[in-house]
Amino acid sequence: MGPGTTVAVSAHGYGDEEAFDYRAHKTGHLVIKPKNGKEFLAMLSGVSATFGAISLIKVFAHSYPRGIIMTNWSGFYDEPGPKDTAMAAYVIDLEELIKKGKIKFSPNPRWMLFGCNLAGRFSEKLSLAVSGTVIAPRGDSFPQIAGNRETGVFISVYRWEVFVKGKYAYSLGKKLRAW
Repeated sequence: MGPGTTVAVSAHGYGDEEAFDYRAHKTGHLVIKPKNGKEFLAMLSGVSATFGAISLIKVFAHSYPRGIIMTNWSGFYDEPGPKDTAMAAYVIDLEELIKKGKIKFSPNPRWMLFGCNLAGRFSEKLSLAVSGTVIAPRGDSFPQIAGNRETGVFISVYRWEVFVKGKYAYSLGKKLRAW
């Protein structure tokens, strides 16, 4: 991974914002707090314009196999769904902004997705769109707790999967460190 800006995303609009904010700030990265998919892409564009290429994004969010949940039916998804609002955005929208130079990534950027159930089609499409690596849980994920505190390690009930440029590459096992 080359030099570049590191970003932590605290997805808002669907609950648990305080927990997502806490986790995003614990990373020490630049924190953004989008409420919908369109705002998320606009924020990434702003980060690129201000700080240059993005090398790493860590996303703390509620999610399901279709993508990142923010405000109801207004998240960031692999493709359109029947109830999506006009504020939803899709991987293809990200791809277009990359092609136009509005969102810039370092070579082989990494995305670490800590929300549940994102391994699969969403991560395949996202890793291909950014020409990089996406790490996501197969099944649910949750923070490891020790001494009444989050340790910075997240546990997948099945495994953490790595997708590189549109293809499943390998498993990282059940635990992944966020900070």
